[in-house]
Amino acid sequence: MNVQRWFHAALLGAILVAAAACGDPDPSPQEPDAGAGDAGSDAGLPDAGFPDGGSSLDGGSSQDGGSSQDGGSSQDGGSSQDGGSSQDGGSSQDGGSSQDGGSAQDGGSAQDGGFPQDGGSSDAGIPDPNDPNNATKDTDCDGLSDKVEFETNRGNGRKTNPGLADTDLDGLPDGLEVGVDTPVPGTTCVLLRDEGFLLKTDPTSPDSDDDGLLDGVEDANHNGKADDWETHPLLKDSDCDGLIDGPNQGTTLGEDLNANGFKDGNETDPRKSDSDGDGILDGVERGVTVNPDPTSCSGFIPDIDPGTNTDPTNTDSDGDGVSDGAEDSNQNGRVEPPELDPADGTDASGPVGQVCTTNNLRSVAFKDEQGPDIKLALPLSFDEVTQIKVGSDVRGLIGYDSSNKVGFLVYRQPAPAGASDPLGDEEVLRPSIASKGALSNRTAQRFTTWDGYGAVQAFYDQAGTTTDLKRRTDELVDALVPGSTGRLSSSASGITGNFRLQTLFVHRSAQSVVVLIAVTNLGAVTDSNQNSVAAFSARDLSDGSALAQFGEPTAVQCERFHVATTSKLDLLFVVDDSGSMATSQTALATTAQSAVNALNATSLDWRMAMVTSSYHIANSANSARLRPFTRNVNKVRAWLTENSICTSGICSNVPTTPEAATCSGSSAEGANGGCWVSVTGSGTEGVLGASRKAIDDITPGTDATAPESPTLARKGASLVVVILGDADDQTSGVTSTVVNCGSGGTSDRAGSGCEPIQNFINFFGSVSSPTTPGNKTGKLIPVHGIVCPTGAFCGCTTQPCDSNNTTREFNPQPQYGPLRHATVVNASGGVLGSILDATSIQAAMTAIVSDTIGNQGYQTLKPPIGASIKVALEAVSDPALCQASNVPRSTVNGFDFDGSARTLSLFGACRPATMNSQAVVSYRYWRNTVSDPNGGAPCEDDPYYSPVEPDHCAGPTLGCDASDTQCVCKPNCGGTCSVGTQCNMATCACE
Repeated sequence: MNVQRWFHAALLGAILVAAAACGDPDPSPQEPDAGAGDAGSDAGLPDAGFPDGGSSLDGGSSQDGGSSQDGGSSQDGGSSQDGGSSQDGGSSQDGGSSQDGGSAQDGGSAQDGGFPQDGGSSDAGIPDPNDPNNATKDTDCDGLSDKVEFETNRGNGRKTNPGLADTDLDGLPDGLEVGVDTPVPGTTCVLLRDEGFLLKTDPTSPDSDDDGLLDGVEDANHNGKADDWETHPLLKDSDCDGLIDGPNQGTTLGEDLNANGFKDGNETDPRKSDSDGDGILDGVERGVTVNPDPTSCSGFIPDIDPGTNTDPTNTDSDGDGVSDGAEDSNQNGRVEPPELDPADGTDASGPVGQVCTTNNLRSVAFKDEQGPDIKLALPLSFDEVTQIKVGSDVRGLIGYDSSNKVGFLVYRQPAPAGASDPLGDEEVLRPSIASKGALSNRTAQRFTTWDGYGAVQAFYDQAGTTTDLKRRTDELVDALVPGSTGRLSSSASGITGNFRLQTLFVHRSAQSVVVLIAVTNLGAVTDSNQNSVAAFSARDLSDGSALAQFGEPTAVQCERFHVATTSKLDLLFVVDDSGSMATSQTALATTAQSAVNALNATSLDWRMAMVTSSYHIANSANSARLRPFTRNVNKVRAWLTENSICTSGICSNVPTTPEAATCSGSSAEGANGGCWVSVTGSGTEGVLGASRKAIDDITPGTDATAPESPTLARKGASLVVVILGDADDQTSGVTSTVVNCGSGGTSDRAGSGCEPIQNFINFFGSVSSPTTPGNKTGKLIPVHGIVCPTGAFCGCTTQPCDSNNTTREFNPQPQYGPLRHATVVNASGGVLGSILDATSIQAAMTAIVSDTIGNQGYQTLKPPIGASIKVALEAVSDPALCQASNVPRSTVNGFDFDGSARTLSLFGACRPATMNSQAVVSYRYWRNTVSDPNGGAPCEDDPYYSPVEPDHCAGPTLGCDASDTQCVCKPNCGGTCSVGTQCNMATCACE
């Protein structure tokens, strides 16, 4: 058989050469190297640059004389011409071992090339270029008819060889490379299935992307698809780390240095941009400054300092216990203060060593599910986590922390009907949550998650005094994922309600809304217990920092920083002074002391001022009257305390310690000589109009070097607005309001005379818009609101306050559009709380102060997982109350983290001793590697998916639809139809 095959191969070469002499422009795709068992497969190229004659790079298994790409023996080519010359494959020595050419080891076994008739199937007959039946013949059984192979120019005159199934000897049949897996009609050939037939490589080039790896090595399972565990045969740098997939090419560095398709011990992984997982790209660690594949890798990150390198296969190059990426905290390859040096093994001392070394990191556990596209980071104390399933389909997870008594559930669903953003998701799903226990004291805040999705964090108190905490968690799954299985174990928690629900709604797309609910006992996380482990655990779950998409990797960060002791904060309260507000004003006054206590525990330099909803309206005692900025909490309380009047320069009815509430007694500071704002203001409230005019009056403010002014904001201070009102805004102009906003308006519906709400959004700013806000500071001014909740009825002078009560205030109902003030609060990223009762006002004010403090803290460089944060300082203000080497989590004496703002704040005794005291934080952070909001790549499961096309679908006529799930015909076939033809959208062809 060996002799017969050799004879046929030699004869084939002679015939093809003769055919060329008879006028066939290019009977085979090769140069002179075209005729024998190796069939000139190098196509005139220097044998792909790989060693020949039995190496693992060329030829196949040891039975096949080399690698699966070379049909010869270990003595392949035997002559000095082999290994890249044009004579390769053409000598009689090639392909001639007793194992080659038809034995069980060759010709289609899994060990050799992976397809039948490997090595030339010339036994089936020698193709004749002049045979009129070539259209129905496939001599080499590669899926391409002999006619197609003889006649098709593959570029620059190159053609495939109809007598050789794998023309370029890259390990892939010619048909598979061009997307064919259906036999030529009339033949009995058996072809490999092409699972990605739109991914087409060059059958005349063994290395289509010129990265130094054979196409058959990159498509290791020979299925015609770039699987996740493979490199891509059309991408030179599959992982876009700055290193080509194959061996080094001159000064261009590579990863698979021996081109064998495997990651060997001394190599980086061409399928992973960060082989050792230290947070630094492999290319940056090796000093790469030039993008080897700018077409496919537009997000290339160069090494800023190529003269200093770290080991991309070792997470800790200098062996100091801190990972390279944690030391180079911006991962750019250059040591920049205050970073550590990943090449200096002596700098992990002091606070750095206490929190950043591997042994001292705070560990978290990861739970993930591919079906619902969820990955969750949990404290190790969550010892019970179970899948939520509908049938065999995993929808989410349910879990319980038996040590700290915290339950949670997380699942994914399509956006609820009528909801197009996270606010809508929360409003539609809230009744299902409430079906298991009445909800009260709702506080909500809109923000953008670390990976760029719109989200709402909402807190509720839920009734359930006799219900076990684990059973309540189960019940919420019953309500939100009906018909599902997977619940917490039957043993009771021993903790009953009422409950605090801390929820998160993430609107990734119309097909993907993720809902997460943390469940705790209300008393265990509020009031004196607001610094409990359970309280922080629930917050870390619901603030977005614990949630990622399936497959998102993490890395460790170590940051040294100094806490600014001079951060300035100017708070402006805008309070409704109409007749229905006395009780609500008193409730806000009650919260003032706790708010000031929280602010005083920080390093913030804060002040407070106040105007009323009548500020921009003439003929009111509070018109254009600003109660000046103060640090005196009793003065703030006096502004909100009923019948507090100015007597002998002191406001009555409020404490005089630690400082009396001084007052001017002048009407220039409003009603009651600058004390109680009263409830005699306009009944046509304009909280937004008043806020806008007040901001205009107090800005741009005083310069940092100028003396403070009690009537002007400070230019260097953060400016924050807090609205308190039981009626929606009825502003009709800059200095005017109209009842129910005029024509067509009722208590439940806004009239046509309301000033457009977009004017206020443009003025204060929007967290989701890059447009510069129109106020004089040119910065976003957060607006928080303690207002009438959506769908509620407020301000009634008689009870019950419902839709039948004609004394109710103006608050448009959902069926007539959103509340005006709530729209501004949500747009500016403020906290939206309820004014319905004193408890709700307290809860809202606590959330507002917490958010305000958080936004003034140290912003981390990466998006931390809250539960993983660990903090140490060189020196703290009171070592007796704070352990500097491991600062506790506390808003009294400790640190806190705001996941939505990504900020860290220090409190009380744990503030730095001096401004020069160094603080260090370590944490694990998410790395955003998943671009599809529905998981995976857009249109990945569509048969026309193409990873190299910008619209994710093959060819110029197809594009991924709005749902990111299907390849559909582009309008007018993508503009490809020529004059005289039109697009048939059914076939996506020009006809």
